[in-house]
Amino acid sequence: MITIEASASERKRAKAAHELFTINAIVVHIFLVLGLVKMLGVGMSTSIALAILASLSIIAYTYTRVKKAKQSEPYLVYLHWQLSLNRYKILLTAYGFYALIMALSLVVSSDAPASMDGSSIMGSVLNLLGVVPLFFSVLVSAVLGSGSMFNAGRGEVDEKLAQQYPQ
Repeated sequence: MITIEASASERKRAKAAHELFTINAIVVHIFLVLGLVKMLGVGMSTSIALAILASLSIIAYTYTRVKKAKQSEPYLVYLHWQLSLNRYKILLTAYGFYALIMALSLVVSSDAPASMDGSSIMGSVLNLLGVVPLFFSVLVSAVLGSGSMFNAGRGEVDEKLAQQYPQ
């Protein structure tokens, strides 16, 4: 870790990137999905799909914010927005895996005869197979985001990140 001299305001703006990242991980993926399922009675797959869409819009905002920060923000702020954007790769990989498993679930359920009840069992198994990695990626993202908030508050960045994105 290296420490970059920054004012309290700059450190606060650097923390904002990780606060948004952590809100995306916890509020969107856990509370939104649970709220849709329990309170509104929306199906689990639909709730997860809506959470992914909300998350993708936050990722798109982060991408545009990184481009803006590169041009007009102090180096520490830019690096932390870039780090936040880089960390979204974990979630994007989980989204891809979830989409692949859901597509497989649709293929399996459409091939089974209507009289067989095994297709619903197989669909449930595949749904859980897609949800579990997504849950763990959300959990890892929340932990990474909170650790990065701490580092941003202290004005610290990883040395490799600073070398990868020079001033």
